[in-house]
Amino acid sequence: MQGTLLIVDDKADIRLSLHMLLKNSGFTTLQCSSLSAAADTLAQHAVDLVLLDMNYELDTTSGQEGLQFLSEHAKATPSSPAFIAMTAWSSVTLAVEAMQRGAVDFFAKPWDNHAVLMMIKKHLGLRQMAQAQQSAIPQAQKASDTTLLWLSPQMQTLKKQLDRVAPTGANILLRGENGTGKSKIAQYLHQHSVRAGKLISVNMAAIPEPLFESELFGHVKGAFTDARQNREGRFAQATGGTLFLDEIATLSDAQQAKLLRVLENGEYEPVGAEHTLHADCRLISATNADLEAQQTQGGFRQDLYFRLNTIELTVPPLRQRSDEIIPLAKHFISHHAQTYGLPELALSGCACDTLQAYHWPGNVRELSHIMERAILMCDEPEITARQLQIKAVKTELNNPISELVTLEQAEKKLIRMALAQCQDSVEDAALLLGISKSALYRRMDKFNIKTRQA
Repeated sequence: MQGTLLIVDDKADIRLSLHMLLKNSGFTTLQCSSLSAAADTLAQHAVDLVLLDMNYELDTTSGQEGLQFLSEHAKATPSSPAFIAMTAWSSVTLAVEAMQRGAVDFFAKPWDNHAVLMMIKKHLGLRQMAQAQQSAIPQAQKASDTTLLWLSPQMQTLKKQLDRVAPTGANILLRGENGTGKSKIAQYLHQHSVRAGKLISVNMAAIPEPLFESELFGHVKGAFTDARQNREGRFAQATGGTLFLDEIATLSDAQQAKLLRVLENGEYEPVGAEHTLHADCRLISATNADLEAQQTQGGFRQDLYFRLNTIELTVPPLRQRSDEIIPLAKHFISHHAQTYGLPELALSGCACDTLQAYHWPGNVRELSHIMERAILMCDEPEITARQLQIKAVKTELNNPISELVTLEQAEKKLIRMALAQCQDSVEDAALLLGISKSALYRRMDKFNIKTRQA
């Protein structure tokens, strides 16, 4: 493997040692003793990979100068050089921040020559793969982006973060409520990475304790009673690709220890095997649990948490991205209509108001299920609030403590709001409020509320 590497360090002996190591391995090297010289070199030469010292003059341990340089020059594109950070002070915090600023990897001085060479070759190989794939992302892969609309400010911010970290090899932890689309985000990360292998998804909560090692690491024939043939584990299946571990917080103590060993050493053994395999996959994990609280209570290992959490991204709940509710609903109508061979139906104004008013505890997944049920049960030209079968009203009581009203006043206000949302349809308004049509008529008579249809 060939490539041009830039060594940036203010110490001549460090530059010389790395130069000799790389030259003997067939690489071309450039050397700079300062960050300003490095910036000029990057502007004038085609560089494949940069070995960047993090500490110079301002503070010998903070790494702030190196971090600033990464922010300015590390770009997550196949045509840009990859950056590997190095420092004399081994710091998990500094390593994580360097990766967040764009570094693809990190090592501490003094280094192990073999490990550093393997690291460099790995990332040069990934860069070459990215350049080979740069012409186009397969359309079949892009198809899964349709439920990621990126319309709300929160999702636009998330997309920028995803596009920055997707081409790196950093482990990513996705946080978010059930149904927010964490698996779709994992697909997006994989599709926009430089890895040509498969995306392998595993629901960790569904793996029985006795089968954990066999599921993740595989087994050889005869390893246990039912092992009638060799079986690849999930790590092997994801070689060259991405391994997505959903519901990561459900792991037992023993399972956490076994997973941690692979993340620390990059090695594992299939059950019953005498040989060791090397893990070569990008790891994405997801949870809706409070891992910090579990650490405090002893339910989740802190060292495993740090290994999983090089980059942490949060997927916002649907109620916080209301701009996407109606477009997503229309997308699901189209999708389910095509699946069942039914005509696409429009959403009535009252149905749209109902969707916007709902709290969405089940998030995007719940929206999809509601649209599926509605299109199957609807026998009218459009989907109304009646077919949605959800109950929601925005009370507009942003501060109920400071804006207290009587129960009678609140009831009257809710009835007027429901009727307004449903264009004075008493039947739809009753469904929205969760009461019978006759009960709503009694309350309307009590408060002397009239409709335009009356």
